[in-house]
Amino acid sequence: MDLRRVWLLLKIKHLMIAALLILTAYGIYRYGTSNLLPIAAITLTAAILDIAISFVKEKKFLAPESAIISGLIISLIIQGDLPLLMGLAAIAILSKHLIRIKGKHIFNPANFALFVGLFLPVSESWWGASNVLLAGILGLVIVFKLKRFHLALPFLAVHAAIMFALYSGQLASHIASGSLVFFAFYMLIELVTSPSKMKGRIAFGVLAGIFATLLYVAWLPAMLVGALFFADLFVPLLNRQGDSKPKPQQLHNESTTNPNW
Repeated sequence: MDLRRVWLLLKIKHLMIAALLILTAYGIYRYGTSNLLPIAAITLTAAILDIAISFVKEKKFLAPESAIISGLIISLIIQGDLPLLMGLAAIAILSKHLIRIKGKHIFNPANFALFVGLFLPVSESWWGASNVLLAGILGLVIVFKLKRFHLALPFLAVHAAIMFALYSGQLASHIASGSLVFFAFYMLIELVTSPSKMKGRIAFGVLAGIFATLLYVAWLPAMLVGALFFADLFVPLLNRQGDSKPKPQQLHNESTTNPNW
């Protein structure tokens, strides 16, 4: 078997789903089966709604891989009453289909739902990222496949630098938290809602790092989710900066790795 060929043919969506399922399996092993029902309900709600909306728009059934990713991310982070969790899954999918500019959704769907959840009686425990080593290894594979180190690393570097200046005594435990690793390697790097050009993506990571630090001080529960929400608002502006059109090699890379989340 040609492993290099298999790697090249592997779709980023399938790699992401596999990584999220591994984290889900570990979480269930560690915390028990009580989260099985919420995971299934959230993911199925997202997938079924996405299939229905896509059928109405395209007049054909499309695989809900992006919705499954959104559902799994939400279920690995948030806990609460089942109807509210299913409602947030629906909000994620509706945001993808309804809040759009030039044919692209603006907000990371899972993150948008989690941001709405900040105002509801649910808790963001990030329980699925409890194994920092496992989340980190799988996340590095995803970032390598998607070629987004230039997005994740500026976020981590800027956030760490500012946190060191303000809270040096808490930096080690903060940086090593599973939530920060999961956010940087699974959510921040989403292709569709991050800037289309490399310079824009670097700036996007820097902005997210700054927002995360500001929210750490001003509104801790929203530190990561809020950082991505507000950074997403700058993407249309960042996409207008730099070269007027991407280089041919960039177009090739985008077409071969686009997860179409």
